[in-house]
Amino acid sequence: MPTRLLPLLLAPFVLLLAACGSTAEPALWRIDKEGAGADAAPAGYLFGTIHALPRGTDWHGETLDAALADAGVLMVEIKNLDKGDAQRIFQELALDASLPPIDERVSPMYRDELDEVMDRAGADPENFHFVETWATALTLSTMLQARSSMDPDNSVDQSLIADWQGRPIIGLETAEEQFRIFDQLSGNEQQALLESMVRQADEMEPDALAKAWSAGDADAMSGLMELGFESNTGLRAAILGRRNQRWVGPILNQVQSGKKPFVAVGAGHMGGDDGLIALLAARGYKATRIQ
Repeated sequence: MPTRLLPLLLAPFVLLLAACGSTAEPALWRIDKEGAGADAAPAGYLFGTIHALPRGTDWHGETLDAALADAGVLMVEIKNLDKGDAQRIFQELALDASLPPIDERVSPMYRDELDEVMDRAGADPENFHFVETWATALTLSTMLQARSSMDPDNSVDQSLIADWQGRPIIGLETAEEQFRIFDQLSGNEQQALLESMVRQADEMEPDALAKAWSAGDADAMSGLMELGFESNTGLRAAILGRRNQRWVGPILNQVQSGKKPFVAVGAGHMGGDDGLIALLAARGYKATRIQ
């Protein structure tokens, strides 16, 4: 078994590579009640995060820091991420002794590419014989990232939590709930996840997603995320759509109670017809880009 099994849950099958020491201006939106006057105070904020960055990346700026100071509550995907506990849960869910070899769980056209990704990650295919297909995809992504300039300990989410200094924090999910989303994927969806990771590892410009996030290019981010789902609507719904539907209620509760939430979740959750911006709009709230 690979020893490092914690995945990146923003884009678990996308490699996130970038140059060190860069300056970022990621996308930030303010939330307002539809029809609110131009001089009305924001009802909250939306901030698309990325779960690992190169050391030395500076993503703070005047507009973002002002929004953080103005907000009353921080809302993140996971409030208390205990890596030891997450590893235990992952391993409990990830193993199945009835599985065939991993190369038999992808289409023949992807088997050579899977072998190449395994080799680049320093992974032995024999170690994945009894690892579920979704868990293999996440593990390989993390192992490849470990060989890159990305630092999973340099997480925007965790940095925000560490800097919140005693103010209230709300977690929208637990680590176990996130892992179970993947564990409950159908066999075809798990295969699509692994094949997508293999395809992107082989074809995508390695720093494309990180560059798009750093530049605040929400359209490019959305396009790159969609590449991971291709035409598999079930996979997309499980990883993004249904989670957004679960999150929008708690977010609106904080907005409507005047708590002025700063909602910091994976950037892939913002755009699209099932994204948080669209779901808030359907409930009478607009999100306006301010950075």
